[in-house]
Amino acid sequence: MATSTTRQALKVEAPLPPFDDISIGNRELIRLNLKRRLDVFRTPELFYPWWRRCTVKALIVTDGSLNFGEGDFGLSTFVRTLRDEAPGRVHFELTLAHIRNVTDAEMLASETGIANRIKSFRFDNVAHFTADMYDQIWLFGIETSYAGMTGRGTFLAPAEIDAIHAHMQRGGGVFATGDHGFLGQALSGGLPRVRNMRYWGDFPSSTNDQNQVSMTGPRRNDSNQEGHDTGTSFSDQSDDVPQPLDLLLYSSYAGFLRAARYPHPVMCGRMGRIDAFPDHPHEGECREPPDVTLPFGGADEYPVDSGGSRIVPEVVAWGRVRAGNTTRSTGPNGMKIPTVAQTFGVVSAYDGHRASGKGRVVCDSTWHHFVNVNLIGVLEGGGFDEFSSAGEDPSKHNGFLSSASGLAALSKIKNYYTNIGVWISPPPRHACFHRLIWWEVIFSDRLIEATLTSPDIALDRIPASTLMHIGIHARDVFARRAGQCQTLEWLIDWSRQFIEVVWLDPWDPITRIQLEKGDPPLPAVDPMPVVDVALGAALVSMRQQFPFPPAKITEKHDGIALKAITKGATYGMDLAAKLTLEQCKSFATVLRRQ
Repeated sequence: MATSTTRQALKVEAPLPPFDDISIGNRELIRLNLKRRLDVFRTPELFYPWWRRCTVKALIVTDGSLNFGEGDFGLSTFVRTLRDEAPGRVHFELTLAHIRNVTDAEMLASETGIANRIKSFRFDNVAHFTADMYDQIWLFGIETSYAGMTGRGTFLAPAEIDAIHAHMQRGGGVFATGDHGFLGQALSGGLPRVRNMRYWGDFPSSTNDQNQVSMTGPRRNDSNQEGHDTGTSFSDQSDDVPQPLDLLLYSSYAGFLRAARYPHPVMCGRMGRIDAFPDHPHEGECREPPDVTLPFGGADEYPVDSGGSRIVPEVVAWGRVRAGNTTRSTGPNGMKIPTVAQTFGVVSAYDGHRASGKGRVVCDSTWHHFVNVNLIGVLEGGGFDEFSSAGEDPSKHNGFLSSASGLAALSKIKNYYTNIGVWISPPPRHACFHRLIWWEVIFSDRLIEATLTSPDIALDRIPASTLMHIGIHARDVFARRAGQCQTLEWLIDWSRQFIEVVWLDPWDPITRIQLEKGDPPLPAVDPMPVVDVALGAALVSMRQQFPFPPAKITEKHDGIALKAITKGATYGMDLAAKLTLEQCKSFATVLRRQ
């Protein structure tokens, strides 16, 4: 599916003639064609009656002066992205909640497509929240303490923290962020796992000149890039120049995956690596926990997997601080001390699914990667407007909407949002995603052609090489819609019943340990051709059951498809394994002759 409603993102490759030179009839065709493409983007089920989505119930909570409105500190752009630009198989059902009793405008009351809005929200109010009410929680905190609020102290009330912990223990996902210093501590700083995946306060025992999460010190996490005007200023955060990111890259030790370098799934986009973020002059910082052996609520905070390996969080993206960043002394936001060059953790992630189905967690260094002032520009006359300073570039009132390069960066940033929403969804939602992928792939034009114009041809009459190329086509079709990483995740999940997935999974902790030790198995065998043959055979078998799309797919159809997929894959895996064994024996014979 398309990732944006803009002309650039909808891939109009050739520029149109000047509008005055287009006839009235062709103007109408252009308008209708854009409408058609937007309709496919928003409601593919109107064109493909068999299309389905998995509903993911997402709770988004904020506090203090953060809100869901259209202002500089509003999350309206982010909310609309989750609502409108989720992958085609996903529907985010959004509930917006604020800890305070804010205005209707701050709850984005006029916006359609929001399931629920809750003011004066509490996690220990069963009408607001229970452990199984939502699939995932997004936490955007600015307050440093809730002292003075009934039942609360510095953090959320103990009963609220217990409710969130129960949500996490049953597989529910959590995203959490604050900003520099202690901002956001009240909402997220007391939560299990989250509490140690980023700094929720100043660096321990540090003075301001050493404090990386300070607001003005020389070692602050100032990711601002110099914009189109002279020098550096606070409002550079609102132009169309993003900050670059450095990503943690993973690989496997088998076949082509040995040479591949994948980022973490949340940083892996439809168009490649997500290596650009909004910038900001004083971010917080993500980290790996200093102690992963501590208990929480009578349970192991970071439990082990079925093989006894402890699953721990890791930093998956870093930002860069340029040397010498300041702000103009004449601006409304004050002068900052010139910065010292350094790097800092921007995103951390915990894969609880590997630890007996616990919830996944993602933390971000700052909610400035999500609010309007850093995405679509600063409001004129607002607190962050520096246009009283001479020479401020007008792009800062439109942010990433100001240029083609800005729109390209914005597409990556929005893809990051939806990636988080997909990745932190609990295991049952992932099972739904992966089930629907088969239908999405099998009825694409390329796969209909690839699975033969006569779908009743017996599997044993189709060469293994043909089945392999059908599998390769399928991976490419889905990767163009969802990205290489989500495609590989789907393939890994499905392949578990046929093959030891450590051969395929670049994110598996065992794989990483073996690669770091420098003594992995010899990459003499490439499992991907075997998997591709099995995948191709599974799709041919499914196509034989469903030569044409059903008008409406039901659970009965899902069951029939699963049986056909398993039958075809078993046949394909056996065929590919047999051929691979024969080739290995021949290769060994050649080696012995040397």
